[in-house]
Amino acid sequence: MNRSIFARLAGALGTSLLLLVGAARAADKPNIVIVLADDMGWRDTGFSGNPIVKTPHLDRMAAAGLRFDYFYPGGQMCSPGRFAIMTGRSPCRTGLHHLGAMRPQEITVAEALKTAGYGTGHFGKWHLGEGATLPVRKGFDRSLWQINFFDLGAKLRVGETQEYVELKGDTSVATMDLALEFIRQQVAQSQPFFAYVCFGSPHSPHIAADEFKALYKDLPEKQQNYWGEVSGVDAAVGRLRDALRKLKVADNTLVWFTSDNGGITKDSMDPAGKGKGNVGVRTVGLLEWPARVKQPVVSKTPCAHMDIYPTLLDLVGVQMPNQPPLDGVSLVPLLEGKMPARPKPLGFMLWNGGGNFAETDFVKGTQGVLIDGPYKLVVAPEIPFAPKKQGEKKPAAAQPSERKDGPPPKQQGTAAKKPAEAPVRLFDIFADPAETTNLAEKMPEVVGRMRAALDQWRQSVRDSFDGKDYAKK
Repeated sequence: MNRSIFARLAGALGTSLLLLVGAARAADKPNIVIVLADDMGWRDTGFSGNPIVKTPHLDRMAAAGLRFDYFYPGGQMCSPGRFAIMTGRSPCRTGLHHLGAMRPQEITVAEALKTAGYGTGHFGKWHLGEGATLPVRKGFDRSLWQINFFDLGAKLRVGETQEYVELKGDTSVATMDLALEFIRQQVAQSQPFFAYVCFGSPHSPHIAADEFKALYKDLPEKQQNYWGEVSGVDAAVGRLRDALRKLKVADNTLVWFTSDNGGITKDSMDPAGKGKGNVGVRTVGLLEWPARVKQPVVSKTPCAHMDIYPTLLDLVGVQMPNQPPLDGVSLVPLLEGKMPARPKPLGFMLWNGGGNFAETDFVKGTQGVLIDGPYKLVVAPEIPFAPKKQGEKKPAAAQPSERKDGPPPKQQGTAAKKPAEAPVRLFDIFADPAETTNLAEKMPEVVGRMRAALDQWRQSVRDSFDGKDYAKK
């Protein structure tokens, strides 16, 4: 054969092979759906042993996929947890000590996945700011959103426009239906998709749709409304799972379900009796991905909101330039059965709100929590609480909060105030999940090692807050 003809044929064949390989790689990219409840707690599901709530779809998801029994929100309330999910970073790094907006320089998982060819959509609650940090400014092609919680009769804003979409019936189900419209469009276009679906439930004021409220008709009305909202969340997850199967994309779609913080009722709390308003508490966590998680797994490995970002980027092979330091780790080895223990500790900070956050000593002026292997260290602030002076306004977060979410509402049956706790506490979270036995005096070496690591981590958070993470322009 003529060498020039052979070269042209070989070149054409090589190009075709490259195109085929590229198409195969695109097809291998998992679709990704993060489903986020609002104020749902560790024990707000049937699979966690709650004898009241009816969550058949979440129970089936837990029975089929990966169940995180030690899954921790990034912060004590709404905005901090959502920031940790979006960025893989502790919320105080961006100044989100309570509620408000993240800084525009932060990189979101939506921005990262767009670089890998994903169509991205956000539906429901946002609470990470407006203006430069709107969802459509932070990587989402499409967003139907509310800045904060919403309930029956709510409307979602369309992107940056002044148009709104009315939610009819249960808001979780209605929000999921909007996300499913987006998912169907992406499937029709053979484009991998990332959908971030954020419900307004079961956040107060707890007004359940009649169909879900009726499931608890024998309970007091307050409980009918609360558990009815949780069942609405469950029904929305059921619609997602059914739709993915009908679209024949369920096998290669990773669905990650969690809540933005700890629970708010006595029946919702984690085994230590802690929920919203606290850091280092557990919340609900599930992952279903039939193509990779072929058998049900119950994991005791401590994982957190901060792990979602690095896990998803690892799965699709994305490395973002100028990536700020991450607090999370990739859980891909966990999915592969190759993570017997967490490779680095989990750190949390809680500021008491006194004085000015920007002037706070992050090491001495915040409560610190570090989880490392079986041990959880809790260190109270060394600097006493500084009450606000008369007439002094409460300091804002990194950017002003658009609408106050407030502390967790008092629920029926809330436990009485407990005695003052020791300034340094050490628990074995596996042997003592209720955290009843303080091991600090018996294990001073562990306390010393973990406290040094905690202080070093809190100082790194301070460096981030001071802007040292961001690339200089």
